[in-house]
Amino acid sequence: MSAPENDTVAEKRPFLQVVKGNPTDEDLAVIVSLIAEAAAGGGAADTSTEPRNEWGRPVDRLRPSWGAPSSFTNLRY
Repeated sequence: MSAPENDTVAEKRPFLQVVKGNPTDEDLAVIVSLIAEAAAGGGAADTSTEPRNEWGRPVDRLRPSWGAPSSFTNLRY
């Protein structure tokens, strides 16, 4: 017989071990799925190939508009 591969030994170790408490199967499933998504680089990435269009962004309404006729008013009446 041949010696066992290192891969089979690594598969026998637990991926996650509960040290304290008594989580339900649903709790463990949530934790494992979050860890798997984080390891895979989860999250929705912006994969569009179009250039970024910033025309009409709502945040631009909050900025002061310099260069308008009322921008340089004389406040010393």
